[in-house]
Amino acid sequence: MKTKLVFGAAIIFQFVFASCSSSSFTSLETLKKDLNLKSFPDQEKYPDADAVILWEEHDVHARINDEYQIVTDVTVTKITKIFRNIDDYASVEIPVYSGDKLTDISARTIKPDGSAVELKESDFHTIAGAAEGYIFYSDAKKVKFTFPAVEKNSILEYRYTIHESRPFVEDVWDIQNTIPILRNTYALTVPIILMAPQARGGLDWTWRYKWYNTLPCEPTVVRNLTPSQLTTDQTVTYTWSKSDVPAFKPDPMMGSYFDYVEHVKFSPSEWKSWNDISGWYYKYLFRPQLVVTDEITNKAEKLTLGCKTETEKIRKIYEFVQGLRYVAIELGIGGFQPAKPQDVLDRMYGDCKDKSILLISLLKSLDIKAKPVLVLTSDYGKVDPDFPTWTFNHMIVKATTEDGTGYWMDPTVDHCMLGELPYLDQGTTALILNGDNTSTLEKIPSENFRSNGRDIHVLADLRNPGQTTFDVDMRFKGQENLKMKYFFADKSRDDIMKYCKSMVADQSLDAEVIHYSIGGLDPDSILDFRFSLSLPGLIETQGNLAFPNIDLFRLTGNWTWLAQNERKYDIRFDYPRQDFKTIEVVLPENRYKVRDMPQNVVLGQDGLYYDKQYEAEQNGHILIKEAFMIRQDKIKAKDVTEVKEFVRSMKTEGAQKIILTTKQN
Repeated sequence: MKTKLVFGAAIIFQFVFASCSSSSFTSLETLKKDLNLKSFPDQEKYPDADAVILWEEHDVHARINDEYQIVTDVTVTKITKIFRNIDDYASVEIPVYSGDKLTDISARTIKPDGSAVELKESDFHTIAGAAEGYIFYSDAKKVKFTFPAVEKNSILEYRYTIHESRPFVEDVWDIQNTIPILRNTYALTVPIILMAPQARGGLDWTWRYKWYNTLPCEPTVVRNLTPSQLTTDQTVTYTWSKSDVPAFKPDPMMGSYFDYVEHVKFSPSEWKSWNDISGWYYKYLFRPQLVVTDEITNKAEKLTLGCKTETEKIRKIYEFVQGLRYVAIELGIGGFQPAKPQDVLDRMYGDCKDKSILLISLLKSLDIKAKPVLVLTSDYGKVDPDFPTWTFNHMIVKATTEDGTGYWMDPTVDHCMLGELPYLDQGTTALILNGDNTSTLEKIPSENFRSNGRDIHVLADLRNPGQTTFDVDMRFKGQENLKMKYFFADKSRDDIMKYCKSMVADQSLDAEVIHYSIGGLDPDSILDFRFSLSLPGLIETQGNLAFPNIDLFRLTGNWTWLAQNERKYDIRFDYPRQDFKTIEVVLPENRYKVRDMPQNVVLGQDGLYYDKQYEAEQNGHILIKEAFMIRQDKIKAKDVTEVKEFVRSMKTEGAQKIILTTKQN
C-alpha cells in the first residue's frame, strides 16, 4: 500500500514524455539576485556538506479538468551545487505514480567554467513496472537520468511537471534535506471560482495542510482578479518560502526520519474527519470486494473442524492465512484495493490487504467479527490523530469474540503467535474500519521488556585438558522468538552448522559442531535451539595460574553506534527486551581450584540494566549468571553520556576473568 492513492475503480494510466527542451532553464544571475548573493557558496562555507541546494521550488496549479474534477499540475525545479561525492548526486530518479502524467522534463550540468551541457530527450529513461521490496509488479514508473560532464563545484539543474489526477492525497512538501538548502518554496495557484462560496457560483473548495517539525510561515498572496464575474482565469497564488534550511543529520539508532525532518502534509478538502477517509475507503474499495463465497465458507469450516472455542477457530484460520505467500501486484487501483477473497484463496498468495480481506471473509463465514485495520508502521513515522489524511502503508485485522476478547493479527508475518504482533505494528495509532463506513482511531498495544528476549544456558565442560565441550540451550520469546523462527525456517544443515560456529568465532576458529536440534518451530511454541561444540585450548596458563575462556556468547549486543560524539535525537531501540545467560563450568577434578572470583556486577541507567553474578560451588563447579535488560524502547538524547558510561562499565566489569590455580599433588 505504498503507491499513489487513487479514487475510482477504473484507472487509465497516462504517461507522456514530452520534449526535454520545452522547459526553460533558470538564469543564474537572476537566481543570485533572488538569493541576495554575490556568488554561489563554496565548500568553505559548508565544510561538512557534500553539496548545497541553491533553489528548490514546487509550483502547484490547481484547475478543473474536462470531467469537472479538481486536478493539479506540479512543476518541480531543483538547482544543486556539488562539492564532493559526485556519484551520490549526479543521478536522479523521479517516481511517476499510477494515474499521473509527467511532461516537460529538462536537465543540465553547468561546469565550474560556466559552460553548460544539456541533456537530450534520449538521455531520459523510463523504467516501467517498477517494483521494490515485496512488490512483485507495479504499474508505477520511474524516470531516471544522469547528469553529464559533472565535476566538483558543478551546478546541476533539473525541472519537470507532474499532472496529478488526485491532488493532496499523499502530497508532502519536504522542506528539509540531508544537505543544506538556501531556499525552498511551495506555491499554490488556485482559480478563485474554486474557493468562492456556492452562493456566488463557486465550489466552496479549500485545501488542508499542517506543518511538522518546523515553525509555520505565512504565505505571500498574489491575486489575479478582474471586475467581471467569476471565471477560471481569475486566480490567487499562495507562496510559502523557507530560507537557509539546515541539513538534516540523522543519528544512529534514532526513530523514524519522518518524526524529525521538517515537512508539510496535505489532505483533500473533503477529508475533514477520519470517518471521511474510512467511509471512502470502506464503501468504494473494501466492501465491494468482501464477497463470501460457498468455497470460502467450506474452507473455514474445514480449517476449524474440531475447534471448540472461537479463539481456537481464529487461531486455525489465522495460521492458514499466515502460511500463504506474500506477493504484491499493484496495478492501477490494486495498490489500494484488495482482491476478492476467493481470488486470493485460488492463487494462494497476496499482499497485506489481500491476506487481510481473506482472513476477514473466512472469519465472517463463521459469524466471528473481524475488521480491517489501516496502519502506518513505526519505521514510517506516526499518525497524527488531529490531521486526517491518507498516511497508511499497511493493513492488519482485529477480530473480536463474543465475550469481547480482541485479537490483533498481522497475516503477513508467518511466525507470529495469535496475540502477538511484529514490533513495527506495536504502539502505532491505527484506523479500525467499521462496517457502517465509520472508523475508530486506536493505539495498538506494545509489549513490555519481559515479553521479548533470550534465555541461554551453557554447560562448559573443561575436564578434557586439550578440548572444551559446550552444551548450549537457547530459548526465545516475543520478538526474538519471531526473528529466530524466520532465521531457521528454511536453513539447511550446513547453514545451521556455520551459524553455530559463527557464535564462537571471536574466541576460536576451530570449533566443531557435535550436534544440534531445533524445537518449537510451529506457530504456537517457543523456539528451543540446542547444540554442542568442541573447542580446543580455552584455558590460558601463566605459571601456576589458569584463566578459563568460557564466556563465549555476547549477551549485550553491538554498541559501536555510541561512538558518535554528539547526539541530537533520542535513542530508539527496536523493542524492549530482557536476556538471561547462565554458564555452568565443570572443572577437572583435583587439577584446579579457584583463586580469584570476579566481583559481582550490578549496573542500571534510565531503562538499561545489567548484572553478572559469580558462584563457586562445592562440587567444583562454577556458576555465572548474567542478565541484560532494555526496559524501555526510547532513551532521551540528553542522557547519552550516562548511556556511554553504562556501556563502558558493562564491558569492563562484565569482562573480568576467573583466575584458577593449579592444585599441588
